[in-house]
Amino acid sequence: MTYVKYEGYDREYAKQSVGEGWASLIDEVFDMLNAMQNPPKIIQVKEKWGGLRIYDSAVYTTDIPTDFEKLIRDVEDRSFSICETCGKQGSLRKGSWMKTLCDIHAQGRERI
Repeated sequence: MTYVKYEGYDREYAKQSVGEGWASLIDEVFDMLNAMQNPPKIIQVKEKWGGLRIYDSAVYTTDIPTDFEKLIRDVEDRSFSICETCGKQGSLRKGSWMKTLCDIHAQGRERI
C-alpha cells in the first residue's frame, strides 16, 4: 500500500470550499500562514451553522491560544456578519439551513 503525504488545503482550494464572499477572510488566514516559520496545515474549510469554519493541524498543548488560533477564531466570528455570497454586510438567516447573507442574497429569508 502506498501512502500519500497530506499537504492540507491551499488558498485556492480553501476559497472553493465556501462562497466567494468569504474570500478575504481566507486570505487573512493564508497571509498569516505564509509569514510563519513552521505553519500548521489547514485540514478543512467549510460553512457550518451559517459561519465559516477553519480547522488546522496544530496540536494545542497549552491553554493560551497562539496568535494564529486567535486569528482563526476572529475570522470565524466575523463571518457571521459578512454575506457568504458577495462579501457585503450580512446576518445569519433562517431557511432549510442557516446561512449568513446580505438583504439582497437572503431572498426573503428572515434574520435569526
